[in-house]
Amino acid sequence: MAHYYFKENFFNTSKSAIDVFNDSDEACFKLQLFYTSATQEAFAMFGNNKQNFEITDGQATYRILQEKTIRGALKTPFKTVWQVEKNGTVIGKFRSKMGIKPTMLFEGNKGDVLKFQSGFISRSVKVMEGRHEIMHSKSERFKLASRHDLDIHTKTYHPAMLVMLFQVFYEFQEQQRKQSN
Repeated sequence: MAHYYFKENFFNTSKSAIDVFNDSDEACFKLQLFYTSATQEAFAMFGNNKQNFEITDGQATYRILQEKTIRGALKTPFKTVWQVEKNGTVIGKFRSKMGIKPTMLFEGNKGDVLKFQSGFISRSVKVMEGRHEIMHSKSERFKLASRHDLDIHTKTYHPAMLVMLFQVFYEFQEQQRKQSN
């Protein structure tokens, strides 16, 4: 099992890199919000809608991009889709799924599926590959810049990719909760 933790930027739409630390308190990844256009950045600033993230360990770089359409997968009020890349090559998609509990699925190009899910009220996240839990999180509540602790139980997926997908899931569910209030 590997443990990672990070604290979000104080300013919600900041593009400053966030250090992700391991158990030895060493910064091993840099997670960063980015925008593909000035329009997207303006919408983010006014709506707190974080869409695109990038994470790197200095060798591999993972990116996740939310667009209106991705290879025919339409974004609707009920379904949002992101494209996931590693070093500029598409490796899968990440999409929201309707349900009682907040749920998103990573669907890799090799047919693999990871299910990200949190409780109806809980901020903790479990990630399942089939029937096996491969990651879980614990997040501070009621903080302006939340701290997230992630325990990863797999070597199949690069931990940087899992951290990035977790952040997108967390931001998406927070946005959905705000819109429902």
